[in-house]
Amino acid sequence: MKRILLLICCVGLLTGCDDEQMDVVKLDYLPEHWNVKDLQSGHMDAKSVMWTPDLLDACSGNAISRIEEDVTVYRSYELNRKFDDAYKIVMYMEGDQPYTVCYDSASEQIRAEEIDEFPYFVHTEEGTDILSTPTIRTGTHEELKQMEQKDEGHFYPMSVSLLEGTMIHVTPPLYGQIDLTIGDQRGFFPLSHLDPFNAQSEEVGIALGYDEQSKEAYFYYEKNDGLTTILPLVVWNEKEHKHEPIQFEGLQVEQVLREDILEPGVKMPLYTFSFIEDGKRVNEEISLTYLNDEFSTHDPVQNASHSNGPFVYVHEKPLNGALDIQYPNVLMAEENDISDLMNEIDDAIPVKRAGDVTDYSRLTIVDGWGAQEFQLSFKERSQKIDVYLTDLLRDQTFKLSSKGAERFLDLFPEVKES
Repeated sequence: MKRILLLICCVGLLTGCDDEQMDVVKLDYLPEHWNVKDLQSGHMDAKSVMWTPDLLDACSGNAISRIEEDVTVYRSYELNRKFDDAYKIVMYMEGDQPYTVCYDSASEQIRAEEIDEFPYFVHTEEGTDILSTPTIRTGTHEELKQMEQKDEGHFYPMSVSLLEGTMIHVTPPLYGQIDLTIGDQRGFFPLSHLDPFNAQSEEVGIALGYDEQSKEAYFYYEKNDGLTTILPLVVWNEKEHKHEPIQFEGLQVEQVLREDILEPGVKMPLYTFSFIEDGKRVNEEISLTYLNDEFSTHDPVQNASHSNGPFVYVHEKPLNGALDIQYPNVLMAEENDISDLMNEIDDAIPVKRAGDVTDYSRLTIVDGWGAQEFQLSFKERSQKIDVYLTDLLRDQTFKLSSKGAERFLDLFPEVKES
């Protein structure tokens, strides 16, 4: 019996049936495919590119729906892939514990995650404090006049005058929206949509203006860059599915603000409008309601594209931003052919030797944030061409089957001419 077992083992070793199957496709985060920008400083450098794996992996764990407390934002980064439109934004912040908050071009959703500690490159000496709920206060006459003097950021030809007593200051929260209502109509507030990536600790100055000729009201909105712009006061037209201006004849405005915090879900009166309607003076209440939005808790989308992917590129030089991603420099498999091609690549077998490298010397697979680059080589024989893929990171070469090589050359006939 021992001899039989020994013989079986020896045969297994000779035939390779006892070897573990080696995966051809092993995607990884490739820093050379990405640009990384520090959103606080606007800088991009070679050092920050090395943080790519940590940044791409951010928010890939257990998502949370809310961050309830005030936070301090330490760092925000934007990643852009060099050869397509994939991008991701990652924020690192701390409240009761550290958090990451992310947005990406694949899911178009904002996700948040609790983390044990910050990556080594996130420094916590300085940060921006962000509130969990918005605060609001009445502005002074002097502040209103200062806003009027700085009004150089709009392009409205009509004469819009600021209304005395309408100045307010709002400190935006981390995330959510502030809804405005005019009586029972939905309006649009300058700070309607609040996202973490534009969060700020500075107050935003807002006041009302009025054009007597058009009888329309306007929001003066002093942005954090110091410029003042003008936004028309509009209401939502349900039938037309759009916002449209609203007229107020003989508008008079009284500010009725009584609180300094916009509590979530609580409707807060802001102004009382008095105007002429059908020959009579009527009053309408203008109110604000803060809604604390929830972060997405859906499974993260792995494909950094609206397509299901993956994508296969055959190219002459590395996809590191220096190469023009156009035909004939880069060949791309059609969407209908991707599945067959990936199956043929998956079925390639490990070998010890590669072929001859031609002009089209590389093949890259991109799927989601991950990618893998092979050196592409060929060996021409009497009636066919063998195709080899060498993973330089693993120093391992794979050979496509005869059927796989034939399929590859059908999809990329240009490589035979190079």
